[in-house]
Amino acid sequence: MIRRQPDRTSELLFALAHEAGERVSFAEILHGLRHRAFGFTLLLFALPCTLPMPPGIPTVCGIALALVALNMLAGRQYLWLPRAITRRTVERSDLRRIVERVHPHLQRLERICRPRIAPLTEGLGKQLLGAVVFVLGVLLILPIPFLGNIPPAIATVVIAIGIAERDGVIVLIGLFCAAVAIALAGGAAWAVVRGIEGIF
Repeated sequence: MIRRQPDRTSELLFALAHEAGERVSFAEILHGLRHRAFGFTLLLFALPCTLPMPPGIPTVCGIALALVALNMLAGRQYLWLPRAITRRTVERSDLRRIVERVHPHLQRLERICRPRIAPLTEGLGKQLLGAVVFVLGVLLILPIPFLGNIPPAIATVVIAIGIAERDGVIVLIGLFCAAVAIALAGGAAWAVVRGIEGIF
């Protein structure tokens, strides 16, 4: 009997979390996620920044997102990350607890996601998304006043879900969010410049 390969991100994560072995490396997780590795990794680093975070965390997450974006821009089929990241391991029990916590939410989200508008999540479309994510990652690194880094993070989360599920409609929503985030960041930067000019 041929074992069916999991089709959805939630199923892949559940299978990884319940395999044998006390520890699992990030390399194993990325390999198990296959084509979803890009979307999942973007989600992993963007989610924390959707809430107010202490200084430093958005910078680290932004750098990681920019690195993933460069992989996308290069047209890589599989995600490459430095060995300093991929060789790190986590307790399989910890991964299991995390997956069991987010599994119901992922399943609900997956009910509205389906593969559509493929050109937006494959080939040249994926490379162009890499450019957008790179800009969003840079915005997370910058000390943006007022709303801070939350809008770029939200935009990245939406794009990440669209990439993971190959749903071009979700990606389009994410691109709209990205445009709003970039506009807000530009407006905040302009306000700071005008404020400095007023002082001098």
